[in-house]
Amino acid sequence: MVLRHPHWTFTLLVLTLASSCTTRPPVSDYPRTASYAITSGQETPLGKTLARAVRAHPDQSGFRLLPNGSDAFMMRIALVEAAQRSIDLQYFSTHDDTTGQLLLETLLHAADRGVRVRMLLDDWNLDDFRAGVAALNTHPNIEIRVFNPYSTNDQSIFAYVGNAFSRHEQFTRRMHNKALIADNEVAIMGGRNLGDEYFEASADVNFRDMDVLTAGPITGKISKSFDRYWNSAESYPVEALNLPESDGPEIAHLREELRQHWMEVKQSSSGKRLYEKSLTKQLQSGQVPLVWAKAELAADKPGKIEQPSDESDSKPEIKLDQLVNNAKAEFIIITPYFVPLDSGVEWLTSLTGRDVAVRIETNSLASTDMVPAEAGYSHYRRALVTGGVQLYELKSDRAEPLHRTMFKGSSQSGLHAKLYVIDRRDLMIGSFNFDPRSINLNTEQVLVIHSPELAGQVVKMFETISAPSVSYHVMLEDGSLVWITEENGQEVRYHSDPQAGAWRNVTSRFFSILPIDDEL
Repeated sequence: MVLRHPHWTFTLLVLTLASSCTTRPPVSDYPRTASYAITSGQETPLGKTLARAVRAHPDQSGFRLLPNGSDAFMMRIALVEAAQRSIDLQYFSTHDDTTGQLLLETLLHAADRGVRVRMLLDDWNLDDFRAGVAALNTHPNIEIRVFNPYSTNDQSIFAYVGNAFSRHEQFTRRMHNKALIADNEVAIMGGRNLGDEYFEASADVNFRDMDVLTAGPITGKISKSFDRYWNSAESYPVEALNLPESDGPEIAHLREELRQHWMEVKQSSSGKRLYEKSLTKQLQSGQVPLVWAKAELAADKPGKIEQPSDESDSKPEIKLDQLVNNAKAEFIIITPYFVPLDSGVEWLTSLTGRDVAVRIETNSLASTDMVPAEAGYSHYRRALVTGGVQLYELKSDRAEPLHRTMFKGSSQSGLHAKLYVIDRRDLMIGSFNFDPRSINLNTEQVLVIHSPELAGQVVKMFETISAPSVSYHVMLEDGSLVWITEENGQEVRYHSDPQAGAWRNVTSRFFSILPIDDEL
């Protein structure tokens, strides 16, 4: 698979902004100390709990899939509460919402009891979290860094805005990795960012997503990848950025806000369920069931964002190529953003040509939270179906489409998981979408788990979400695309993108004429 394309950049630049830009100073201009995962011989409670199982499964690691959003959030809280020495977080997107504040409260308590907390955040969607970042960073046991920031505190606001235009090639390339690691013993990796919509806590949008809990040797490899990013030349200390100044009173105020928020949530039905599960006790006693299997980590290097996009070395792409080229019977893709380009279509249809069933689940125009990506995908739908690919699009849960929404899902359960299953034997899970952005622009990381049991669990998920009552089966009839689904127990056919509404259809057509598929 090679989703490569001659690179088109946006040609419209704002010259006045560009002329005011300054080069961002290198990270070496700011005080910053290298640090690494704690690996000394003293075992933590988590390590002691896992020790016997690790010895019983040499060369293997333990895994548990987390398909349920509330369970995935509760597991994160449990890991932070169980940690005794260190917590490392690496995320593309973070929100100052209900679950975000609960997680911050738990991290703050962990830091108070002496746990070292390192948070590495991408600068893409940090706006509503900036004040909290600055306050948390004043804690002696919490250190926060920001990956590939747009500007530093010694640059003007004009430079900040201008960089987005004049240095588009650099700043459109983001750290898309997602991981939480406790005591270098247990980790969570997958597709979820930190926000209510990923944990079934949003009234508007809730994504179908998947994480995996990991334990054993693979966790150390995830930690090494985190260290590589943490100490890279693209990870800037918070003090270098344009953030509100914080002092002792600021963190005291933050503590009180978080405490009050926690007490309110604790009295709610969802908060009571959080404590009823007692996942922290289950983790510490080894009662969380795990599937043991061999696994690999395929993680991009942080320097990928400095390479020319048409020369990017995508570790997840390389690994997926290796696995799928040896496929004998079936290749399943679950991805929210699917832009295969002509090269991807050729690769996928070559598989069907040698009798490998290719089945794909992605968002419909009605359910996507990113209309431009769906517009790019629409260019390749007919060729995929003609080539024998089985193509499914997730329906929107809403009876009526939301209007004038381009970058927000119109569905209460839009797809966000990134999963690949080869011959019901190998599972790839992480942040990697089947699109040029994941391959050429962003940094990504995935776990490859060689487990028929876990692969089988994802196959069951695929069969559930691709069912006629949940998805559209996109097919070709009489030379035209048709969306076949089930409504009220009856088969229904649509001859254009169903239930998306006029605004989304117009917006999609507009983006479909722009030569930007390689940036989606």
